[in-house]
Amino acid sequence: EKALVTAKFVGVELEKKVLDVQKDLKQPELLLKSPTGKVPFLQTPDGCIFTSNAVARFVARCRAELFMYGRSFDDEGAIDTWLDFSTHELEVPLMTWVYPVLGLMEDVPKATADAQTDVKKALSVLEKQLAEGEYLLGSFLTVADIVLVCALKEGFARVFDPAFRKPFPKVVAWFERCCEMPQFKSVLGAVKLCATPEKPKVVLPAFAPPPRAADAKGKKDAGAKAQPNAKAKADAKPKAEAKAKAAAAPAAAAPAAGGGDADAKVQAVADEVRALKEKLKAEGLSGKKINDHEDVKRLVAQLQELKAQAASAPAPAPAPAAPAPAAPAAGGDVEAQVKAVGDEIRALKEKLKGEGLSGKKINEHDDVKRLVAQLTELKKQV
Repeated sequence: EKALVTAKFVGVELEKKVLDVQKDLKQPELLLKSPTGKVPFLQTPDGCIFTSNAVARFVARCRAELFMYGRSFDDEGAIDTWLDFSTHELEVPLMTWVYPVLGLMEDVPKATADAQTDVKKALSVLEKQLAEGEYLLGSFLTVADIVLVCALKEGFARVFDPAFRKPFPKVVAWFERCCEMPQFKSVLGAVKLCATPEKPKVVLPAFAPPPRAADAKGKKDAGAKAQPNAKAKADAKPKAEAKAKAAAAPAAAAPAAGGGDADAKVQAVADEVRALKEKLKAEGLSGKKINDHEDVKRLVAQLQELKAQAASAPAPAPAPAAPAPAAPAAGGDVEAQVKAVGDEIRALKEKLKGEGLSGKKINEHDDVKRLVAQLTELKKQV
């Protein structure tokens, strides 16, 4: 839209082609034209120009005598400033707010609230600038006005209700004045200002994120939210089995309580705490809010209890002194250890992936190799 409106002002004809983002942009010949695999891009005799602002800049400069890119070197600097402002200060938060409404991405309430605050800040900057003239550079319209009006269109049409618009009368008047121009109207159509903000929609299938390794963990977290006591019950089961075994064979209890099993459980819960904190941080929480989260507090309490048990447990009895309990160890207790070490490996791999490692480097990490060896030994006992 930015380039098409600019083309109307400078009298340049652009051939418009609508592409299927899911199919066409994956074709090798189109990837050669748009290295990012995104639209819009402009094919010229000398090569391809991609990103909406870059294309709008190019078109505006096609007819320098019309001053769409300013009347002086200083004007060009001011226009570049407003184009960067549009990208970084306005479009990023505005799309975080609007994309869930369009069904293009999942809504994260905390991120949306922060985005709304950032959009207000950006509009306040525009309000102050427009107090000095009808357009961003004063008395004449430039590509800077075009880019910002196009960037704001979905906001004004879908989420900026009258109460949100009230503090920004000059921005509203400028937006409506531009939208009434035939060059804008021929591309954007008739833009009607929002009366009631639209609500987030379910993400459209075409824009659903691709499967990732973390999806399994996400499903696990979703199940935990739907059934808050499920995990507590699952954790209780290995403990119940351990108590039953302790009653049946007291001589075998000491190795289980004070040995590698307790340490593995401590490590597994600690990794779970770290993974959960990273997940909450990605959702927009930070500091005290993360530490006060119910799931975090529950896991921390569980971790402290396990550490206390490990510290107070007696030293493990020598292996030759109790050969008889070897058979029970191959049952539920070993299975619990296998599960704990498996979970620990998965959590460690996710952590290393988050630190920038991948593939072979993760598998060759000393801690991963150690845990894999431990898991292999445990599986032999099952």
